[in-house]
Amino acid sequence: MTRSKLKRAKVMILEKFDGSFKDEYNKLEAYGQELRLSNPGSDVAINISKDAFEEGKRRFLRLYICFQDLKLGFKSGLRPLIGLDGTFLKGKCKGQLLVAMGQDSMNQFYPLAWAVVDKETSRTWSWFVDLLKRSLDLNNGAGGLLDVVSTVLPDAHHRYYARHIEANWFKKWRNGKMRKLMWWCAWSTHEEEFKDQLLKLGGMSQDVARDLINYPPKAWCRAYFDTQCKNLMWITILLSPSMHGF
Repeated sequence: MTRSKLKRAKVMILEKFDGSFKDEYNKLEAYGQELRLSNPGSDVAINISKDAFEEGKRRFLRLYICFQDLKLGFKSGLRPLIGLDGTFLKGKCKGQLLVAMGQDSMNQFYPLAWAVVDKETSRTWSWFVDLLKRSLDLNNGAGGLLDVVSTVLPDAHHRYYARHIEANWFKKWRNGKMRKLMWWCAWSTHEEEFKDQLLKLGGMSQDVARDLINYPPKAWCRAYFDTQCKNLMWITILLSPSMHGF
């Protein structure tokens, strides 16, 4: 008995007892309706592929969920910021998980909404952020994700995650002293201090400093952060308190 035959036999047995992945997808509409009934006010959106529908088939495309209690929690006392990120789904059925997170008064993460999509693109992010905007009543919010946020929430402020900048920037400039200066730039509390640290970095290499400021300092240096939200998290969207009842 070969290993491949054993694997196929295992799949057949599991499908007989638990049902197939296709059977689970066929239950999504019922699952969404149950969420709406058991959690009044919750937002559940399920999209099917238009191309498949034109062929007379129903094929899952996207799913969005935001519970009513999470909406109320955000509006009643969370910090005025939202973090957005996406990650791969590694099961048998591939896709992307998009997540919106908030932060409470104890600096703990607070889930706001999530979505399962086929791919992480400007279109799927725009769809997700637009639904999030409606769920949380964000109004206008006081290449890629940033373009989407600028379109859907034109008044929102942006902050980059400094560790992502470090990871991408350090791939090209592998020098411990340069990395230390990069962090001194990020933690500068005055514009003059930031420029001094940047000059030190430029003294080591003009190309290194130029490459770093390709990331807009206003989005990752403390000296340029506004004081509306007194928080040091490097988050994608920074909202105005008036947008959700603060």
